[in-house]
Amino acid sequence: MDAVIFKALGNITRLKIIEMLMIKEHNVSDLTKISKKDQTTVSRHLANLKEAKIISQKRIGRNKIYAIKDSKMKTWLNVAIQNNNKPEENTPLRDKIKDFLTNQEK
Repeated sequence: MDAVIFKALGNITRLKIIEMLMIKEHNVSDLTKISKKDQTTVSRHLANLKEAKIISQKRIGRNKIYAIKDSKMKTWLNVAIQNNNKPEENTPLRDKIKDFLTNQEK
């Protein structure tokens, strides 16, 4: 993995698009409706994801259909998204740091 992929994943709208594409392929119109963003914004994000080689596109008639590039990428994204959604662990050290920072603010 290189920095381009991580940079592409560093935007909440692109992450939402990826989550939608993890479920099934979509065209720009579908992604625009689901994400509630304008078509220009969605197209720009799709171009960014395509440049990072996270997604692929195919043309069916007038429509461009977008999907996750391949099964390896889909597996990697599943792991990354699951780890990102894990609740924060409470550890004694983490609690001490939080207490320290809270006391510093006073």
